[in-house]
Amino acid sequence: MKYPRRIKTHISESKSFDIVSKALPSEWIVREMTERDYGIDLYVEIVKPDGSVTGDLVALQVKSTSDISFNKKNKFSLSGINRSTLNYWEGLPVPVFVFLVNLYDENVYWCNIETDRRDGYYSGETSTISLRFEKDRDLSELGTSLFMLTYIREKRWSDIENAIEKSLMSYNNLGPLMLMCTRRENHEICSTTMQYMLIQHYEYYTVLSRYLLHRKPKYLPEWYQRNIEIHKENGTELTLNFSYQLAKEMLKEFIGEYRECIILAYDLVTEQQKDYFFTKKPYLVGHLNQRPHTFLGDDWYARYYFDEYENETQCPEKLFFEDFDEFDWILDDLVHT
Repeated sequence: MKYPRRIKTHISESKSFDIVSKALPSEWIVREMTERDYGIDLYVEIVKPDGSVTGDLVALQVKSTSDISFNKKNKFSLSGINRSTLNYWEGLPVPVFVFLVNLYDENVYWCNIETDRRDGYYSGETSTISLRFEKDRDLSELGTSLFMLTYIREKRWSDIENAIEKSLMSYNNLGPLMLMCTRRENHEICSTTMQYMLIQHYEYYTVLSRYLLHRKPKYLPEWYQRNIEIHKENGTELTLNFSYQLAKEMLKEFIGEYRECIILAYDLVTEQQKDYFFTKKPYLVGHLNQRPHTFLGDDWYARYYFDEYENETQCPEKLFFEDFDEFDWILDDLVHT
């Protein structure tokens, strides 16, 4: 008499799901999909250590193998993934990761689909692709911390991409802005326009610093609080407008690190992820190809901070606003109104 038999793939699948569930932090909520043919096996809701459920959701596909042999560079490739599955992953509104379970030692490794896609790892027209895994991207304590950093970056990628574009497109006005700020007296008050431009650059910096350099810059409200302190120290009227003393303090603290961010952003757009950005931001890539930025360290600081190029930076205001002189003849009337 014959009976139904449970096939090995189903056994391996159930075992790999159990291993993943045990390897993830115990407070995370794992939701298993009832239908897995489309490329997602689990949805995991990331819960903070204090128990806060904040809606951080990640989509997982779980793969398993009897054993993993990493190469000398501690990398391993898993082949045979349908390109149609990749296309499906790209259309999902949440970050997608693939977990690979080593059934031999029950270690779990992960790869970030979106980062590898931006890096061009899946380029081409083949019907299948390979996924790449690295030995340090596991679910150990350190590996889970790296997973969280990667997840948060993917969740915020639209903001990061916007900061990349805006910081690169406004890079050429950074020098004149710095000179205009550093040449003013400390007690003077920034115009709304000057303050807005400074804040714009600072906000681009905070995003890029946090997600490209993994730093923790000051939040903008901290600078507003510092501005109040300066007004009180100087006995001036309390106002939301920054003093140039504060502008100089801000520039001194963030400008060097901001330059690092811009260099990394430039490398992403023109080299590391150039095909991706050419598709997503063709005008940005076109502008950078036509007028490449230069980042010679000593020259950059001399030109834009210490003002050693007197012939070129005597009147940064004119350089900055040279295209906006059409209505100069009525400026006096505008001031009065």
